[in-house]
Amino acid sequence: MNFLRSVDLFCRVIDNFGDVGVCWRLARQLAVEENLQVRLYLDDLASLYRIVPEPDQSVQLVKWGDDLVYTESADLVIEAFACDLPDQVIEAMKERDRPPVWIDLEYLTAEDWALSCHAIPSVHPSTGLQKTLFFPGFVEKSGGLLRENDLVLRRDSFQSDVLAQNKWRKAHNLPEFDENFIDLSFFSYKTAPIEVFFNELSEYSRDIRVFYPVLDGFGVEKRGQLTIYRVPFFSQSDYDYLLWTCDANFVRGEDSFVRAGFAAKPMIWNIYVQENDAHLVKMRAFLDLYRAAFLPKVWEGLAESFYLWNLEGEIKKGFWKSFLDNLPVLTQGARLWADGICSQDALVTKLLEWGKNNNILIKKDKL
Repeated sequence: MNFLRSVDLFCRVIDNFGDVGVCWRLARQLAVEENLQVRLYLDDLASLYRIVPEPDQSVQLVKWGDDLVYTESADLVIEAFACDLPDQVIEAMKERDRPPVWIDLEYLTAEDWALSCHAIPSVHPSTGLQKTLFFPGFVEKSGGLLRENDLVLRRDSFQSDVLAQNKWRKAHNLPEFDENFIDLSFFSYKTAPIEVFFNELSEYSRDIRVFYPVLDGFGVEKRGQLTIYRVPFFSQSDYDYLLWTCDANFVRGEDSFVRAGFAAKPMIWNIYVQENDAHLVKMRAFLDLYRAAFLPKVWEGLAESFYLWNLEGEIKKGFWKSFLDNLPVLTQGARLWADGICSQDALVTKLLEWGKNNNILIKKDKL
């Protein structure tokens, strides 16, 4: 008999779209693909509605505020990104005859230390409840990546069908596919050298179109060889199609970064800045894994692109030309990377498998 039937997922929104994007994706997969009863507790519902304008009813959304009422714990309780559960949640977990599986879902990292901490339980000193850190990652020994069961099939079908791509583009006021253009998706923090990048693209030898989701200031801007389409934010599901239809993708944070890896297209990652340059350590750890998918002759330039996009070094004029020139061979490497991470068990599979194998069978009064 399956002990795991219900899930409570708690999320405090720090990075406006990354945290909530990951948590909604996880909650919906648990509900739709695993047929579990899922409640998602969010302190900022408005951020969710930016990327999921009309959430379906598969997940019960609960506003997490000071007036939260919580009386009955789910079988699986997930606190996302060390958000600290309210006292009444801890009390409800203690009151169960059979303690819940309690997971602290951490941020994605490729750093080696995370593997030594992944899926190792510890006992909470004051409650006796067992809590486990769960680290998403890019290798089999990690917690895996959030990936829907049908993602690869949908991606390959869409990318092989120009008519389907053009239909999707038309619905979102984007120009049709044209092999004479290089199409880039663009989503970055303000810390990236955006204007330097755009100015260089405007002088490239081929026409370039940048599809740039923004919150306001919509419109089309022409700069030499470059045309910038500032368009409204895409829904979480439509953002995948944007990544799939472009020749390369500039992404930021965690969720869009992972989705760009699945897209099998070259990508440049703008990582969220952290104190003491901790974000650069995370980026280097990822690049150590990512490099295996690329030919040595293009790898050095691609790695330097990541560093310069995150303001590590001085950008030389003409630098981005080599990135654009190498898109065909970079695409081969991106496909190899996508094939590798998509061949592994996804995060939901690993999470539920761990939960089923490690649920606590003893009664509370025997603790």
